[in-house]
Amino acid sequence: MKNFLKHEKFRMDMGKQPLFFKIGPSFFYLLITAISTIIRTLTEFYQNQQNKLIAETHRTNTELNYLRKQTNPHFLFNSLNSIYSLAHKKSDLVPDAIVTLSELMRYMLYETDNKTVALEKEINYIQNYIELQKLRLNNIEAIVINVHGDTKNKFIEPLLLISFIENAFKYGTDYKGAAHVKIKIFILENNLDFWVENTIESYEKDPENSGIGLVNIKSRLDLLYPNAHELTIKEDKQYYHVHLHLKLDRIQTDIH
Repeated sequence: MKNFLKHEKFRMDMGKQPLFFKIGPSFFYLLITAISTIIRTLTEFYQNQQNKLIAETHRTNTELNYLRKQTNPHFLFNSLNSIYSLAHKKSDLVPDAIVTLSELMRYMLYETDNKTVALEKEINYIQNYIELQKLRLNNIEAIVINVHGDTKNKFIEPLLLISFIENAFKYGTDYKGAAHVKIKIFILENNLDFWVENTIESYEKDPENSGIGLVNIKSRLDLLYPNAHELTIKEDKQYYHVHLHLKLDRIQTDIH
């Protein structure tokens, strides 16, 4: 009898327990389930974002490599044209031109696969290219390059500026072999300003190839220096002007 009364008393006491204790186990089960669902959802979201980032990086790398590969044949074609022009004239400068071209090709083969190159080397490459162009021109006094500022410990995307210079010689040279090309490079801390000016000569445009170099360089700038460059191109009746401002330390090296 006593046991029965104790059992009834225990059952009545349980019935008097707060509501929290009655629903507690269910509440904790739902809470754990909700937390698990949130963690799983966040994990899946993170993985999806990572996969998208990897895919985008791969696409960007592929596009950048394609743009770089477009640059080399274009440069080589123009350089060989210059040497051919000298050879056609039976110029004694052909050996010098071949040596200069070999230096340029050595740089392109062994330096430009890096994510960045030393600014000093890139400027030296540009100067060699200009020397090669001078060999085929009649008025080299009108070809000027000035470099101001400290180039040491500065880095840049390889072959970034050469397309502007190639265009300057291509479109700024008349049928007599005279050209007007002025180039200025100014470096202040991690800021680079690059100017090119050339005369506008009459030429017949190639609809299939005209502007390829400019489109190429704009794409590379957008990929490598997002929100870290400013390109201004102006044209008047006589001259074509290019000004590029770059923040050298803001290059996106992680997409290479």
